[in-house]
Amino acid sequence: MLVIPNAVALDCGDCYFRVCNLLFIPLRGEVSKFILLLRIFRTLVPALTLIAGLFSLYLLAIAHNVQTVSFVFLLGYPFIAGGVIVAFRPKNTFQSLGRVVLWTVGIMVTSIFLTFLTGDEGLICIAMGMIPILGASLSGGIVYLSVLRWKAGGKETFKVVSLPVVAMIIVGMVPAPPKIYEISNSIVIDAPPDVVFQQLKSIPDIKPHEIPTRMSHLLGVPKPTAAVWEDGEDGAVRHSYWGKDVHFLERITNYESDRLIAWEFDFPEGWIANGIEDPHVKVGGQYFDVLSGEYSLEDLNGKTRLTLKTWTYDNSSLGYYAQFWHNFFFEDFHEVILILVKNRLETS
Repeated sequence: MLVIPNAVALDCGDCYFRVCNLLFIPLRGEVSKFILLLRIFRTLVPALTLIAGLFSLYLLAIAHNVQTVSFVFLLGYPFIAGGVIVAFRPKNTFQSLGRVVLWTVGIMVTSIFLTFLTGDEGLICIAMGMIPILGASLSGGIVYLSVLRWKAGGKETFKVVSLPVVAMIIVGMVPAPPKIYEISNSIVIDAPPDVVFQQLKSIPDIKPHEIPTRMSHLLGVPKPTAAVWEDGEDGAVRHSYWGKDVHFLERITNYESDRLIAWEFDFPEGWIANGIEDPHVKVGGQYFDVLSGEYSLEDLNGKTRLTLKTWTYDNSSLGYYAQFWHNFFFEDFHEVILILVKNRLETS
């Protein structure tokens, strides 16, 4: 009988396992790829289904003229959606709070991005609605998880989830009167009021580098390029140009030399090119309008305090949240114009 020494046997066994590993490594790699693809598939299918469902409900709401600029839609709809998104996450995945937040935010942001790609919403509306929508959807998801943890019965679960939504609907049903906001900004210019006043009447040929880029410009608001004063039989008019695609009028209503220029805005048909205005934040639309404005000048012993004011109309019923965005956009506009006038006068 042939006897193999222990050392030789050990070497042979080691070689056998090495050969087996070499043979099965490609197979194990294929299995790993298959498992990875399976996990991706298990995640993508519910994700895409939820995104398609949320987007379809949004389109349905638009088709039936649902008032989307309201607390009910901005908070109630995403609150319920947040609970649904968490409930239909892939089984045995996204268990920790951080991953639940990632799952919910990912679904909502992708759904919102779809509305931008289809042209149903613009960047301005998305920027205004992103914070309340994400906050409400996360709240809905957390409430859903809390209900599961409490192991409440079906009726109790319905009460817990529906109570905040019902409260939002009740608040939304209470009629809120339209509001008019006054936005005001000032700057001190090292020039006398008569010099500043003449500069204000017409501000021609505004170069891009003269207007600092603000967040409102990144959201699609064009930069002003010229303001041209025109005297006519019906009174003075100031033509305001923002790029090649925006041209509106400021009809002068009050004029005090070296002290005051006041006007009412006039937005004639075709004043703005298609695609620039946001669908739900149209000037003169259901929720928003720009009414009037004025420059006022105060003599400061050879210097001038220049103040620019604009009055806007809000019918969104969003209260302080809407007021914040009115101030956000018009303070941006005011400040770049005031800085432009100051720089032109002080460097000339």
